[in-house]
Amino acid sequence: MYDLHIHTSHSSDGQYTPEKILHMALGCNLKGLAFTDHMDISAAAEGMRLAASCHLSFFTGVEISTVFHQREYHLLIYGFHTDDETLKKFLDHHSQTIWDKAHEVLDIFSKMGFDIKKEDIESWGHSVPTGVTFLNALIRRNRGDKRLQEYLSGPKAVSPFLNFYQDYALGDIGTIVRSALPDLIDTVRLLKGSGVLILAHPGDAGTDFLKGLKDEGLTGIEAYSTHHTAMMTDRLAGKARSLNLLLSAGSDFHGERIKPLIHLGDMSGQPDEKLISMLKGMTER
Repeated sequence: MYDLHIHTSHSSDGQYTPEKILHMALGCNLKGLAFTDHMDISAAAEGMRLAASCHLSFFTGVEISTVFHQREYHLLIYGFHTDDETLKKFLDHHSQTIWDKAHEVLDIFSKMGFDIKKEDIESWGHSVPTGVTFLNALIRRNRGDKRLQEYLSGPKAVSPFLNFYQDYALGDIGTIVRSALPDLIDTVRLLKGSGVLILAHPGDAGTDFLKGLKDEGLTGIEAYSTHHTAMMTDRLAGKARSLNLLLSAGSDFHGERIKPLIHLGDMSGQPDEKLISMLKGMTER
């Protein structure tokens, strides 16, 4: 099995270190994997070094949040060199833009009556801020606030960070976050020379939309994902085949504290052999 969508502690919403995840991968009989932290490639070099001693195939990866027509899409890039200047400059620039916008999010929480300060988010996490960043920051000074209780011990406590993100991403906070993200098409055009581009958990993406992305440089889609129902997976696989896009597979594992229902290697299918061969060839260069 290959799991090509895994978050380490180098993501602000990742629970486990790269080394720990590699040991977990051996325990669930994975043949290969990729770390895909949010806008951060710090774990890539570490993964390459550690995976060799574990006899696992390892591919460099990163997950980039983008926007298209006011909707957020996540783009996965695989097989890049960790010293790729185009990719590094892109990540540095857009990560800083996202952090700058995060301070506007703090202003909204402050106006809502929460006690939250700049240092509450800047000292937590390694990559761009996520729902985990903000909920942890709020809990730090507002643990007794009634509005947070459903995430701490109420009905949403089973998956507090995901529920918090989904609840707050729909309003003004989501608008602010999306305004900081790079454009999907521009990102594909810029980074198609850096690695293999895969659209993460594309959900209800239409055929025309996917065709347009393919024309710009998209290689495939992550049809086999814990985000998808069986019916959705079948539809996406059919669209990919009709467009000659490769199929990828990833659990989107963050750790049970972050996403308790998602387990390492927990996908309904496997990546196309052609995709794995392509990534192995890039790794061996």
